[in-house]
Amino acid sequence: MDDNKETLIRDFRTLLRQPSISAQGKGIEDCARIVKKEMDASGIQTKILPEKDGNPVVYGEVKAKDAAKTLLIYGHYDVQPPEPLEEWVSGPFEARVQGKKIIARGAADSKNNVVSFIKAAESYLKTSGKPPLNLKFIVEGEEEIGSPHLPRFIKENKERLKADSVVCYDGDFDETGRAKISLGVKGLLYVELRCKKARDDLHSSYAPLVPNAAWRLVWALNTMKSPDDKILIRGWYDDVEAFTPAQSRLVGKIPFRGENYLKEWGIKKFLKANNNREALKRYLMEPTCTICGFKTGYIGPGSKTVLPGSAMMKIDFRLVYNQNPRKQLQLLKEHLHTHGFDDIQVKPLGFLEPSRTSPSAPISKAAVRASRIAYGSTPVILPRNPASGPDYLFTKRLGLDSIWTGSGPPSAYSHAHAPNEYTTTEDFILGVKYITAIIDSYAKVA
Repeated sequence: MDDNKETLIRDFRTLLRQPSISAQGKGIEDCARIVKKEMDASGIQTKILPEKDGNPVVYGEVKAKDAAKTLLIYGHYDVQPPEPLEEWVSGPFEARVQGKKIIARGAADSKNNVVSFIKAAESYLKTSGKPPLNLKFIVEGEEEIGSPHLPRFIKENKERLKADSVVCYDGDFDETGRAKISLGVKGLLYVELRCKKARDDLHSSYAPLVPNAAWRLVWALNTMKSPDDKILIRGWYDDVEAFTPAQSRLVGKIPFRGENYLKEWGIKKFLKANNNREALKRYLMEPTCTICGFKTGYIGPGSKTVLPGSAMMKIDFRLVYNQNPRKQLQLLKEHLHTHGFDDIQVKPLGFLEPSRTSPSAPISKAAVRASRIAYGSTPVILPRNPASGPDYLFTKRLGLDSIWTGSGPPSAYSHAHAPNEYTTTEDFILGVKYITAIIDSYAKVA
């Protein structure tokens, strides 16, 4: 792989230059075609499987000569919107190489990982002729919007997707530079709240006469979360399942240098945490309620005295194991009704269930061994990743053990989902070696 470094980076940058913004529907089909082209060129038997009302899934297979085991590898080719564009040091789809950095939307989340597993398959086919086990690949185009059509795809393709274990190759390194292996992810409920009180915005002098849509949303939000960061929706915590003693022991082994995050983010202290241990536990264990955006009235330069006729807000709720996003949605609707906010429309935009896999599962053991081979160090093992993804489709719908891992700078530093997202050339090459080592190790593990 080191001998082919320039070719690997060239193909990576080709994929980065193609926009694939699922939230805006930009460049999706063109990007799927590029992924297929790179998979075909690597020797993977590849198909683009159209999704009714959704973005296409790129599916591929590589058969081993005699292997009985099959490993399913998941990734996604879609990316987050690049805005605000004025904060980028170069075009978000320019894929500029600046020193050791490759700067582009998708550089760390997660086109680096997609190209890594494509190139891992290619290395087997060009050197050994066949991989040590059967490989199947799913590369979807809707992960960044909650994978709304992937459940149907999984249901309709159960036979095609038969496997023994899954690697969701869509992660990053730990802040210490070691591989990070997540044995599950948080779930997600993403909603849009809308309130409309007048046909149009009005002169603010009518405030004594006309309800203000912005205030209605603000008052509703005030009933949902307390100043001490507790979610006030009745029943929200009822199904929360605490960490087991084994999971708690894993948390105790995780290095967490909180001061590095504080410096990177430009803040003085963590919310409701007196030390690094408390911060880490909250980060991994607690459900969340986060305002992602608020749109109403006038926010341009200067002043404009206006009474907003409508207001809209987007909120995400991260969920922990045993919480169900559809049940939590119903709790939210009941809460708004109980508190007199029937004028607020709740529109669900995304559902992801939480997931988990045992640390003693064969794929978990294989990934630990692979980390030692690729990086020469023991990985950091998270009992739960604080982010979300469609992992539950593999663990719950297909009944398979699944881990979440990947390569690239820690998300806190790589600017994933923000301007100037990057990975490094070294991290990218290491990512190819890491997924190759996972395949090798899983082929050998009992």
